[in-house]
Parts: sequence; C-alpha cells; structure tokens
Amino acid sequence: MRTDLNIVIVDDSKVAYVALKTMLGSMGFKNIKYFEYPLDYVKYLKTVKQDEIDIVFIDYQMPVMNGIKVLHYTKFKFKDIITVMMTGSTDSTLKQKAIQFGVNEFMNKGIDFFEFKTKMTILSNLREYYYESKENQKKLEIILKYKDTQENLAVQKQLKIIEDKISNHFYDENLIIDSYFKPKDILSGDSYLTLQIDKNRFFISIVDGMGKGISASFSSVLTVSFMNYAIKKALEFDDFDFERVVKDTMKYVTSIMLDNEALSFCMVEVNIDKKCIKYLNCGMPPFYILQGDEVIKIKPNNRPILQNTKDYKIEVFSGEFDSFIIASDGLFESVDKSEYPYFVRFKKEFHNFYLLSELIKDFKQNVAEADDDTTIVFLRRDKINYQAILEENILLTKENIEQVVDNLEFKIQKLPINVINKIVFALNELLINCYEHSVLKISKNKHEIIQKEEKIEYNGENQFAQLKILKSDKYVIVDLCDNGDGFDVSKVLKSEWFNKYHGRGIKMLKKLSDGMYYNQKGNRIKLYIKI
Repeated sequence: MRTDLNIVIVDDSKVAYVALKTMLGSMGFKNIKYFEYPLDYVKYLKTVKQDEIDIVFIDYQMPVMNGIKVLHYTKFKFKDIITVMMTGSTDSTLKQKAIQFGVNEFMNKGIDFFEFKTKMTILSNLREYYYESKENQKKLEIILKYKDTQENLAVQKQLKIIEDKISNHFYDENLIIDSYFKPKDILSGDSYLTLQIDKNRFFISIVDGMGKGISASFSSVLTVSFMNYAIKKALEFDDFDFERVVKDTMKYVTSIMLDNEALSFCMVEVNIDKKCIKYLNCGMPPFYILQGDEVIKIKPNNRPILQNTKDYKIEVFSGEFDSFIIASDGLFESVDKSEYPYFVRFKKEFHNFYLLSELIKDFKQNVAEADDDTTIVFLRRDKINYQAILEENILLTKENIEQVVDNLEFKIQKLPINVINKIVFALNELLINCYEHSVLKISKNKHEIIQKEEKIEYNGENQFAQLKILKSDKYVIVDLCDNGDGFDVSKVLKSEWFNKYHGRGIKMLKKLSDGMYYNQKGNRIKLYIKI
C-alpha cells in the first residue's frame, strides 16, 4: 500500500477532520491538507496540476456550498482524483447525485477504524494501479512513437530508392506513360522501378514481397535497389543488356531469400523502335495489351522466386500496342461491388481506359478498399486526331499573362463551359510557372528564396511560351512549351520540399486535368482534359 499519496480533507467540522487525520496518520499517511471552507478548496483546486491531489474526502453538509457541488468542481477539474463522500445521511437521492458526478466511495461519519482501514487500503491500491497504468501508457506511447518514427523513416527510404523516371512523360509526341502507387499499409510490400534506357527503350519492374510487414517490404526494396544500381552502372558504360540484368538480379535475389520466403516480380524492356517487349514475369499478374479492340493477355512465364530457384525464362512479345499495362495484384485481385475480382471487370472495360486516371477512377468507384498494395505502370499510344483550335506565342510578362488569361475564354468559347474553366485555371498556373522558370530563373532554388525572403529581380529579357490547344471528340489538350531550362520532373515530384513549395501548383494541375505529361527536358507539358 502506498502511503505517500496527497490527501485533501474538505469538512467544516474540525472535530471530524481531527478524527479522520488520526486514522490516516495511524496508517502512515502524512501528506494531508485540510480546508474548513469549501470555497477555499475550490480556489486551491484552480492552482494545482494533474496528480498533485490523489484522494479527496468531502463532507456533504457544509455551509455556502454542499459536498455535491464540491464533488462536481473536483471531478470537472481532475476526473481521475479519487473522491470519498463523508456523510451520516441515508438519503438515496444524495447517493444517486454523488454517483452521477463520479464519486468513488462513501463513508459514514463515525466509521470504525477497522472498516476505514479496509476501504482506505483498497483506495490506495487503486491509486497505485492508476500510477502504474499511467507509467505503462507512457512506455507504450514511447514504443509506438518509436515504431511510427521507424516506419516513417522506412517509407521515406523506400520512396527514395524507388525511381520512376518515365511516368508523367510523353515521348515521340504520341507515347504517354503514367504510373500509380498506393500502399495498403504504411510499409509497402510493393516497390517499382522505371528507367529510360535510350531513345527507344524503357525498363519497367514491379516487385511484390509476398506476405506483409517489414520482411516483405525489405525484400522488395533490396531487389529494386539492386536493379537500379546494376542498370545505371551499365548505362554509364553504354553497356545495357536486358538478359544480363535479369541474370544478375536472379542471382542476387536468391542470395538474400530466407527459407520458405517467396518473391514475385517482373522485369520488362519495351522497345518502341523494334516494336517488341522482352519480359520476365515471376508470379506477378498477367500483363495486358490492347491492339485495336483486341485485349491480349500475357501470362506469367515463371513461378515466384524461392531461395533455390535456378531456372527462368525470358520471352518476347512482338507487335505494336495501343495500351500496355503492368500491375501488382492489388489492382486485379481486389474484390469489387459485384463480389468478383476486379480483373473480371477490367478485361471488359480495358478498351475504355484511354488514360490511367480513367482506370483509377473506375477502380475506386467499384472497389471499396484494395486488398493489397497497388502499383500500376500504364503506357498508351495516343492515336487520336486532334484539331488545333488555338496557337499563339505568349510574351512572358506579368501584364501580358494576365491579358492572355483574361482573353482566353472568348477564344475557346465553343468548348463546354466546364472545360473552359479548367483550361483557364490551368493555363494561369502554367504561365506563372513559365514566368518563374524562364524569366525569373527561380525554379531550382525557389524554396531557398522563399525561406530567406529574398527579393527577385526581373532580368529584362524577352521570353516566350508557345501555346497550342488541341481538340478531339473526347479530349482537349493544352500544350505549352517555354524556352527555359526545364526541370527533372520525377525528382521534383518526390523531393522532400515538394509538398511545401511546389505541391499546390502540381496538385491543382492534376486535379484540373485527366492526364499531365512532360517532355524529357521538363520545359513542355501536355494536359489532357476530358470533354
């Protein structure tokens, strides 16, 4: 039993106080504070902090303020204080009110020492349990905080290792590439890698650590990290060979596998010039290719990788594609509203998904929650014939940008009003970005300028942006190019300061459009807006 508790007695009878203090003293309690007048206690209550009072004995019959009101003030300020109502009354209504306000115990005035000692021992043990629980809660919070910190650091590390160099880009005017990455939990078992090998070749890989938690995430991140390093080293010496990268990766992966661990992943080389796709698919979902109205399913050609896996196959798909999709099982195996795996619906609707955003929208509308991590890489040949409805060179000054935006609505008035509004808002944001990049030259150190509140000087040079607005029956494309230095799109999208300094503009453009694609240099953008 703890005897170092802080005890308060509120009783207008000094005789009752002395009797109570004597019994407490005989049990070893010494930290006792007495208030003859309830109002003095209420004032005192306002000055103390949490846990500076442990037990309060309250007399019911007191002038000016009765014990129920004192109890109310006490529990309102500190609900965890143990309260004991001292009364000689047998009125049940009194007890009901006291219980309603949270009293912990009743004691009769004139209680004998043996009964008092028994009840006081119980109350002291309850208070000791309260402190133990509070201490355990602090320890648990420290553990959870450490766990959350480590998981967040692991997520940051995973996102740093993941390289997505080809998404949100267009190539050869009509090839657009996009991706989607959505972990189910904080740590994702999925990792992916996209790189441009040369003008005509692209490398894509998705790795799915089978199982959940840190082990699965660790395996997938290590695999992607190795691929990334191996490919970049090969590119340094202009010596990339898909088959060799696959061989080295297989050797590495099996060397880090645990007993009974399995890893699914795919490695793909898309060659636009030769119109072929080399691939290794070890236990991942099938790839899907759209050629006209025909949906072609490319099944996995290998089982998931185990520690003792030695043999594997690389195969080649030959032919052009309109769309090509690679995805993890979070997309295809999640159950939709009809209680079927989503891939059943996907196969029927694939030809309707011209842009990745349309697939994601359909997936979210039909699947309440993905059953697993979801990673998608989507390639599309834009073969639609567009008609130019506006082409002009824009002088990048603040006054001219305002004038161009103000006059734009009239120039594209034949478009639907909702499309016009999106274009006006988007172009205003884009032209401001062009002004910052090409004229003010602040794109590379914008965050530093904002932090230091530096004054930005106009350099006096005439800079222009070329604007094209193209239209088809299905989409409007806003195509804007400036003659600035551009920027590394993938780096900006994942940089640590992105959300704080560049997030609003990019997020707004994504929200306004159905597809956002940059050229490799980063000084030209195409926004797709669905009509």
